[in-house]
Amino acid sequence: MVTIKQIAEIAGVSRGTVDRVLNNRNGVNKETSKRVNEIAKQLGYAPNIPGQMLAARKKKIKLGFIICDISLGVFFADVYDAAQAKAKELKQYGVTVTFYLIKELTDTHVESVLNQAENDCLDGVALMPLRMPSVSSFIKKAANTDLPLVFFNIDSNASPRLSYVGCDYKTSGKVAAGLISLVVNGKGKIAVANIFNNHSPSFSERLAGFLEEIDSNYPDIQVLNRDADYLFQRDDFSNIINLVSATPNLEALYVINPGDYQICQEIKKYDQDNHIKIITNDFIKEQKYMIDDGIISATICQQPEKQGALPLQLLYNYLGLGMVPEDKYLTELSIYIKQNINTNVTSDHP
Repeated sequence: MVTIKQIAEIAGVSRGTVDRVLNNRNGVNKETSKRVNEIAKQLGYAPNIPGQMLAARKKKIKLGFIICDISLGVFFADVYDAAQAKAKELKQYGVTVTFYLIKELTDTHVESVLNQAENDCLDGVALMPLRMPSVSSFIKKAANTDLPLVFFNIDSNASPRLSYVGCDYKTSGKVAAGLISLVVNGKGKIAVANIFNNHSPSFSERLAGFLEEIDSNYPDIQVLNRDADYLFQRDDFSNIINLVSATPNLEALYVINPGDYQICQEIKKYDQDNHIKIITNDFIKEQKYMIDDGIISATICQQPEKQGALPLQLLYNYLGLGMVPEDKYLTELSIYIKQNINTNVTSDHP
């Protein structure tokens, strides 16, 4: 059995240095850390997990989970529930998880939430890297202090982080294009719709993947509003309704970020015979009857429960057990229709 003492002797450093490296603690330069890890790998070092779990309890690890409130997107309800369940599970290992809810997407409010998290002196944080100056500043500070971050739901290649748990949105858009092609038999006029946030990564990447797939493989499908008039707001669906009213032969609509799904109900007021096939992303309980009634033809889900639970588990594994996670953990893109929502989905939120 390979020991820390053996690694220390070969590396020419103290056992304390090896312990810090293998347990991802600060205070060791990158060159030494790299050498110790390489030696440990060559010798086949295997950590004593029970012993590390006991040590982790003594560390009293403090984690933060920063998430948008449900009022900003019903998807986050299931993410939040899963994170709370994981926090309860980790409590027995000496881990405390504090939740920070973003209730307004204003830089002032988000900055105040992040300042609170910063003041709490956390050991690790799970968050969505929103494209806001306050979030960018928080991430830079975390990098300077070696605070490990796990991103969920949104990734950012430009920002330093430990790992990412979430959707491959471009692939999600391509899957939606494939579904659209099936429901319109490969030809016809279609449109896209998106709730007010035109700059969200999930929207832009899904739209890019969707249009790329349509343009590459379905030349007989025409996207009517690919350059304009695809945005709507809660209680103001005029852009989309005007398009539906003016296009009696509209075959399908891809609702990229649907919000609370009221847009689907409004469209069907103008489409009583369900001629327009609607494809959406994600799933909420209130949406179920829309699929049962044929208002929505299919929806593409992205495992919110994984996005809630796994970031906390990865942070605990890293801080408490010295286990370095993979760069990305992508969620499955599951397609649900009327025939399988009852057996496969309970309450996946968008």
